[in-house]
Order: sequence, then structure tokens, then C-alpha cells
Amino acid sequence: MKILYVITGADIGGAQRHLLYLAEWFSQHSNEVQVVAGEHGPLVKELQDKGISVTVIPIPRTIKFKEDLIALWKLSRFIKRGKFDVVHSHSSKAGILARLAGFMNRTRKNIFTSHGFVFTDPTLSRKKKLFYIFLEMLCSWLSTDIITVSRYDYQYGSKQGISTKKLTTVHNGIPGNSILTETEWQEKQARLKEADKNIIGFVGRFASEKNLDMLLRVAELFKKKKDVEFWLIGDGPLFNHYQRLASTQHLPIQFKGNQENVLEWMDQMHVMVITSHKEGLPYVLLEACSRGLPVISTDVGGIREVISERNVLVSINDDKSMFEKVRTLLSNDTVREELGKYLLGQANLFTVERMCRETNNVYFKGRSENAIYHHNQSY
Repeated sequence: MKILYVITGADIGGAQRHLLYLAEWFSQHSNEVQVVAGEHGPLVKELQDKGISVTVIPIPRTIKFKEDLIALWKLSRFIKRGKFDVVHSHSSKAGILARLAGFMNRTRKNIFTSHGFVFTDPTLSRKKKLFYIFLEMLCSWLSTDIITVSRYDYQYGSKQGISTKKLTTVHNGIPGNSILTETEWQEKQARLKEADKNIIGFVGRFASEKNLDMLLRVAELFKKKKDVEFWLIGDGPLFNHYQRLASTQHLPIQFKGNQENVLEWMDQMHVMVITSHKEGLPYVLLEACSRGLPVISTDVGGIREVISERNVLVSINDDKSMFEKVRTLLSNDTVREELGKYLLGQANLFTVERMCRETNNVYFKGRSENAIYHHNQSY
């Protein structure tokens, strides 16, 4: 089977990690896999290091008609030459152009994975929301299948008129070897109890949907507690903005920038917070689970599908509730460890292996070859 993955950005965010895991898994299972990225970046290098063919076709992140038409033309030619069985696009802009190019070439499987529909963003004006709904409805007509990474997006999309015959939920997955054993987790707890300070962590992109204004307000509430410190890991267009704000307000925040060994940084945190007003199913949540790291989060996207059984969700911009829940965890090791152990168990439900097998089912949905393919493949 020949598979083409298409994505706009080449930084290492959730969508890029998802694509990387898919490309590696399917290439290891006797498929010919190629990737088109809309820009140069860390994703391109990681794919090349794994021996996966990558081509860069510039795709602007914002609407630029001339550049978009050029990208569409190049994508269409690439797909025509490659004679792919599956064209699988990720991220909004690539999802539009690749689906259109795939449709033009009558690709057998023209699939889009939504890592959080744009129109679920509560900060959008009504006019913009209706525009994005219309755009997705149009593109859904071009698609053979649409994958959502959460049931939340599945339900939201179906309510907007996207056919449930095309929709399938496949939750994100993390590598099984990243999940701590119970012994490793217990050793980590002993180290955390000896730490001089309680670390509250954030890992993610410094962008508007992450709602870091809320995080800074929560940090303000912890300002008088000298044994508490916030570590913010990541980068993005608003990094300098929030760094200036935190400095001006003398907040107990350290900006760590991008880090390659994120899991090691997570192992030094007592609690992680997610303050987003829009998410699909964030990889940082699953990574926190893999380390048994307690999480307090806003109730957005598919987050409650992972941690709904614990009292850890708050409403968007409910600073006081987030402060109280985090403070409870920091003041009670027993409660904090119970939550961490529960999340460690949840990690085993969200693995790359499961994610890829379920994606494979979508690739062969409605085809009798499905049974033949599974019989011939050694999983």
C-alpha cells in the first residue's frame, strides 16, 4: 500500500508527533510511506532520520491565494506521479489543499485527521465560526473519511452536518516504552518529596488557543508561596509576550524554552496544568499520564475522555478553581500520588500501537481486502 501523509507545519507539536508515529509504524509494516511537509523544520529531520521520504512543498499557514494555488498545483502533480492508495492530511491548511488535490486525482482513500476542528474555538466570532463550518462541510464532501482524535470533535462535527458515515474517532497514542513502570514511578515519588520546591509545569506551544493568560493569573495567586515555582516549556509566537508579562508582574515563572527531553522535565514536576480554550486531544496530557504526573486542566476537547473520572477539570478561565485544585495536590502527597497512579494506568489505554491499528481499519474500511491484508501482515 502506498501512503502519502501531508501536513502544514514542521515543528514538533501534537499533529506532527501523531503523523510521525503513523509514518514510522506503517513503514515498518510493509507499506511505502512518503510525507509532504509545508515547511522545513524538526519534523523533516526526524522523518529523514527514520528513513522516511520527505518532500517540502511550501504551504502557507494563513490564506494566501497565489501561494495556495501554487501549493495545490504542486501537490496535485506529486499525488498524480506517486499513484498513492491513501492520501492522509493533517492540520487545517494541508487538510484543505491535500483533500482537493486527492479528489482531483481520484485517490481511493482521501482522509483528513482533525486535531481539533477550528470551529470549536469559543473565541471565534459568529461570522468566522460559520465560515470555518462551511469550509469543513465543503472539504468533507471531498473526503472519503474524516478522523477525529476525540469523541468531542466527532459529536461536534456531526452536529454541524458532517456525515457520521465519514467520521471515525481514533484517539492519539503514545509509545508504550515511554510509560513508566510502577517501580520507576515509586522511585520518582521519593525524589519529588525531597525537592526544595513544588514545581507546577506547562508544556506546549505559546499560542492563543493555549490561553496562557489564565496560567499567569493562576501563577499570581501562588505568588506569596515561596516554595512554589512554575516551569513553562515550549516556544511559539507569543513566547516573548508572556515572558515580558511574567517579568513585569514578578511572577514565580521560569521559561525553559524548547526541550528535547520533555519527559525528563515532566519527571521533575509535581503537577502539570493545561489552560487551553481549544484542544483536540493534547499529547502533553497523554505524556503526563505516561509519567504518572497529576494534571489539572480546563474542560475542553477530548481531555475529559482521558481524565473525567477524577475531579481535575475546571471551566475555561476559572482561575480560582484551578488554583484550589493545584494547591490541594501540592499540600497532600497522598492525594497527589493517587491521581498520578490513576493517570499512569490510563496511559496504557492510549498507545501508538492501538492508534495505528485503528487508523489501518479506516484505510481499509468498506473493502473486502481488509481481511486479506490483515492475514498477510505480521503484526
